[in-house]
Amino acid sequence: MIIDIIRSNFKIIVFGFVFTFFSSVGQSFFIGLFNSNIREELNISHAEFGTIYGIATLCSSLTLIWLGKKIDDLKLVNYSLLVVIFLTFAALFFSFINGIIFLTIGIFFLRLSGQGLMAHTASTAVARYFDQSRGKALSCIWVGMSLGEFLLPVIIVYSLTFIYWRNLWQGLVVIILLLLPIITYLTIK
Repeated sequence: MIIDIIRSNFKIIVFGFVFTFFSSVGQSFFIGLFNSNIREELNISHAEFGTIYGIATLCSSLTLIWLGKKIDDLKLVNYSLLVVIFLTFAALFFSFINGIIFLTIGIFFLRLSGQGLMAHTASTAVARYFDQSRGKALSCIWVGMSLGEFLLPVIIVYSLTFIYWRNLWQGLVVIILLLLPIITYLTIK
């Protein structure tokens, strides 16, 4: 049963759940919540934003081929902490974008660190950990993504009514720095 899998492998399931939840930071649904603020501030069209987004996403997916395999060369805790540091940097960088070039780089960083490496790390770690019931374990951790897709748009849209979008990204950096290194260390060390 799923409950037995969670109970007997609680730490690795929590690790995967948290990483898939925070992979939301690099997902299209999350970045898209800031689309109008960014376009207005940078004075770009929907088409320009879409082109930038497509280029950055393609580049991040190609880079993931190289960076993703590094999980095989490092201890999981070290690799995971590097991914968390990268996600933190990406969110902070994104809060300071001021032009098309930096927007492209910022989206590249978010897509690679969040959507790419956070999700990859969660799936790879859990898949390695389980010989049996691998599919059940993976389905447990991917509830983190579903929860992110459910909660984060509501929280962000509401927060944007009284918090400047750049400040939201900076607040996200603080949340990532406070939670992810501790959770990573406690669950997979």
